[in-house]
Amino acid sequence: WELGMLSIITIAVMQYKNVHEYLEEFNPTIKNFALISTFSMVAIAIMGRPQTFIYYGFWNMDRVIKFKTWSYLFMTTLLLFVLFISITNLYYDHYQVFKLNLSGKEPINSNQRFNKIEYLDQNIGKYNGFLLGSSRMGHFPIEYVNKHAGERKSFYNLNMFSAVPEDYLKTLKYLKKSGHPIEEVIIGIDIFPLFNPPDVNRPAFRHHPNITGKSRFEYLLDYLFQTSFFYLFTEAGYYFGEEPIIYQHDFTTGRYYPHRSIKSIQENPGLYWANQLAQADTKITSLQNNSQKINPKQKEDLERLLAWLDEQEINYKVFIQPTHPKEQALYSAEKELLINDLKQYEIIRIKRIQKILQYNTNFYDLMHYKPVVAKAIIDYLYE
Repeated sequence: WELGMLSIITIAVMQYKNVHEYLEEFNPTIKNFALISTFSMVAIAIMGRPQTFIYYGFWNMDRVIKFKTWSYLFMTTLLLFVLFISITNLYYDHYQVFKLNLSGKEPINSNQRFNKIEYLDQNIGKYNGFLLGSSRMGHFPIEYVNKHAGERKSFYNLNMFSAVPEDYLKTLKYLKKSGHPIEEVIIGIDIFPLFNPPDVNRPAFRHHPNITGKSRFEYLLDYLFQTSFFYLFTEAGYYFGEEPIIYQHDFTTGRYYPHRSIKSIQENPGLYWANQLAQADTKITSLQNNSQKINPKQKEDLERLLAWLDEQEINYKVFIQPTHPKEQALYSAEKELLINDLKQYEIIRIKRIQKILQYNTNFYDLMHYKPVVAKAIIDYLYE
């Protein structure tokens, strides 16, 4: 019995990823219901001698336990599992969409695309300038940007994790339609997401329902039944211990703070950067072996974005994100191709800051630079 139970659990864990990917094309609520049902069947199998369950099959289930008893057991287990998932999602609010703050803990994976629009919708007219880009844009001090942009400018940092041009265009069109004044935008083009665009159906990346046109009820219902309780295991040190949160978000400015990286650097900078550089070597080898190229659609979307900004007569500054020396060789060729292909637009190469990029101390990790680099970029853009 114990061997049979262990086998079923092992198979379930191994197959979870495959089943999850197969169901990605379905409505998230249907997908999660299917996953819940699958795990419930495994639980039922374990409760009644699993080896007999496998041997006889469904048609002889009554030889294991009576069918009526099995039905009650199945429905009860399914109901308890659904309640467990929905209650933990409401209580911990992993993606910060319910806004109940019942646990008193910061959400572990806040959905920026949702929360920044939620904040801006409550502050129409407060900002007339926007920073756009991936997470690399996340550490620009807004007060420094405002100082250089001029007295009449009030910027908001609208960076989004793994954002690509389509994200920027959707968001700007919505802001314009909603009555937000847009006088100037600063866009930092991150080459890496242009290789592998994000899946915006993932819970942490879904756009606000006001942008997609989805009803708010359906949007929140999808989150209610997400199988995100796994965070309670993978992030147990944060939820039940003293581990700091990965990122803390300040939606009043749009910045975020990588507290876990900061703590690791403070505790043992030598070990932290040794690990970072080792990971970089592995990543470089992988990328070199797979001949990374910019996705053609991303180039088209960027051109569409810049054409829209011209059409709307919005001032913009677009620059290619500077990178850590470890990453420069990976992106340099594709950067030049992108600039040449879109030479009718002024895409800026950030120069004269190479010296500060040489120091690990000016980075939180190999992909994300600190405000000192962001300030140098602003100085260059507004000189």
